[in-house]
Amino acid sequence: MPVELLVTSKETITNAIQTACKRVPPLWPLQNFVAVNPFLGLTGRTFADAARLIDRVGHGPMLMPAGYYAEKCSQQALRPDQIAIACQDYTSSNAPADPEEWLKAELARSSDTTRLLTVADWLDHTKSTSWAIFITDEISKWCSSYFDRALSYWTMPGREATLYQAWKQAASIDRNPEVFGLPDFRTLVRALPDNEEAAIHELLALLGTREEELEDFLHRQLMSIFGWSAWCAFREREGAENLTRQLLAIRLAYDAALLTLAEGFDAGHGETAPATFTTAKYLAQLAAEGTFRANLASKLAHAPASTSKATRKRLQAVFCIDVRSEAYRRALEAQAPGIETIGFAGFFGMAIDFQDSARCPVLLAPRFTVNSTGTPASKWLSKAWGQLRNSASACFPAVETGGLWYGVSIAKRLLGLTKKEAATQPLQWQIGLETRVQLVADALRNMSLDPAQLASIVLICGHGSSTENNPYGSSLDCGACGGHKGDVNARFAAALMNDPEVRAELQRRDICIPAETVFVAGMHITTTNQVVLYDTERLTPAQLQELQGWLQKASASLDDGGTQRSRDWSEVRPEWGLAGNAAFIAAPRSRTRNLELGGRAFLHDYDPAADHDNSVLTLILTAPVVVASWINLQYFGSTVNNELFGSGNKVLHNVVGTFGIWEGNAGDLRTGLPLQSLHDGTNWVHEPLRLQVFVEATRDRIDAVLEAHPQVRELVENEWISLISMEGDVFHERKRSGWRWLPTA
Repeated sequence: MPVELLVTSKETITNAIQTACKRVPPLWPLQNFVAVNPFLGLTGRTFADAARLIDRVGHGPMLMPAGYYAEKCSQQALRPDQIAIACQDYTSSNAPADPEEWLKAELARSSDTTRLLTVADWLDHTKSTSWAIFITDEISKWCSSYFDRALSYWTMPGREATLYQAWKQAASIDRNPEVFGLPDFRTLVRALPDNEEAAIHELLALLGTREEELEDFLHRQLMSIFGWSAWCAFREREGAENLTRQLLAIRLAYDAALLTLAEGFDAGHGETAPATFTTAKYLAQLAAEGTFRANLASKLAHAPASTSKATRKRLQAVFCIDVRSEAYRRALEAQAPGIETIGFAGFFGMAIDFQDSARCPVLLAPRFTVNSTGTPASKWLSKAWGQLRNSASACFPAVETGGLWYGVSIAKRLLGLTKKEAATQPLQWQIGLETRVQLVADALRNMSLDPAQLASIVLICGHGSSTENNPYGSSLDCGACGGHKGDVNARFAAALMNDPEVRAELQRRDICIPAETVFVAGMHITTTNQVVLYDTERLTPAQLQELQGWLQKASASLDDGGTQRSRDWSEVRPEWGLAGNAAFIAAPRSRTRNLELGGRAFLHDYDPAADHDNSVLTLILTAPVVVASWINLQYFGSTVNNELFGSGNKVLHNVVGTFGIWEGNAGDLRTGLPLQSLHDGTNWVHEPLRLQVFVEATRDRIDAVLEAHPQVRELVENEWISLISMEGDVFHERKRSGWRWLPTA
């Protein structure tokens, strides 16, 4: 018999549903696997509060194990002064007399927490059953069929209806749950309302949920199928309605059906478990971040002056701020005096749609459409051949028919006889002159490029990866290009900057690009550290030869066997991607040019003296810093809790519906990064540190941006990132209470 719902009103339930659903971050599809902050729905809380919540409803950590931090202490990898600062900040007047020894002792202690349980969790915990796994598999079965993107030609009936309605129709005749031991499941499903919210109200009445537990209980339901919840959140972001709510109704139905087996279950009842968030671990995390921050601050404050004597720049090369560009920029600058590199978001301010793909940060919407003049017939044939191979009835004849061709193709790829370069078909667009001129003017200003001081060659260099047999290949491409390569953005930007009409109009506005300056596009292939050039017809043969020589020498100095890894079908670690990322630096290149930063810093050029209205600083803090924080927190979450926020063992991955990954042949949709992107088999390659943002700007200018943009201030004050102002050799860190002097000795 249903029990009386222990909630005061329907409005309370509706609000709780909305709150729980908003806590779930979106999961982008494999085709453009965007690095997303897995804690996106929790940034309104402090990091520590969010970690406690995830422990309670996600049943997992947001910090590394105590042994990880204890080892750092034993190796003296944490500076004593940073341990003392962390203890002082967190324990206030009760700071220990010997913080280092106190921390070592506290890390050895254990404490308990109470975790909120679904009915399936409760049964598994009290009766050693496996209901949670079974329910996840069942829901995954229906979701993978419903959301399938033409991988299967025998599709789920009822896909024209909503997710909840299609599930209700199919589940009402599916005997599988009852065969597994779930009595009268079909009867319960048939009796549910056709509207998902009405169903949630009825199911919560059956479950007897208390009002004070409601939001977290619903959040726990979604966390138990976190991958599919995140996929629904993404689809909602793209325009679908109430998908996460529909999934929640489906998940609650299984819990309600289990009640007949769960005598004594209380929706507020929890499980006592070892706490994954403890004061000691958080203090150790703060000390680790403080150690990195203090060491980097000292480097930046005392950077050696540039020894270059060249007065005329021979080459300016604009690279993405991506941490992989940092090492290449140093290598290129070392090739000759007068080579200058610039860091800017890798879409280069060109928010475009290319072949139905948004080539810009996901925080933005494409403003313009750019097409290729490639033959539509070749695209049609490629699509048709893909459909033939995937067809249940035609795949075997397709392999038999094309077997010999496949054999030759495979042999060529294994021997490295094929080239994987971006398409170089001419680009076309229809954009008015006024708009093109403004795009170029804004790009030059935001890149801190003085038109009067431009070199004779300016390289606009996007980046992308090149790997085989890698469902997560797009995770190695450009985050600023929405999980795509940056070649098209670079080619589009260079074409606009070379456009005679645009340059003539710019000159009328006193923005005078030297007549001899040629913009050329390129792409840094991060797996091999090679740079491919495009549209080079405006360069003289001598210029092209010199540029290619510099690039080839820079690439050779960084060669680590990436060419072989990029074409090895069995390679699970083709490149480390952004592993190690920990800092974002917005400053003139003179701050960092002579520093070895280990490929751990996003480098964005910024000249505060030229930013008269604070617009460039505003752009940096509200866009590139936010995108970098998403990347940083994805790597953080995938490292501290790969089971929940990562995607497990890459060797076991299977593609689901062309858009997602299972680890094995069933289970939840996996999110985040595979272990092989973070761990070399013996040690962690990525150190989970929250992003340390260093900005060459006065405190009052930074505060003005934070005041106008609460979402960025939230990231800073709730400790999701650290923000440091650099004024000469005087540094200050922004805390919730205000600015604090940061020693740089």
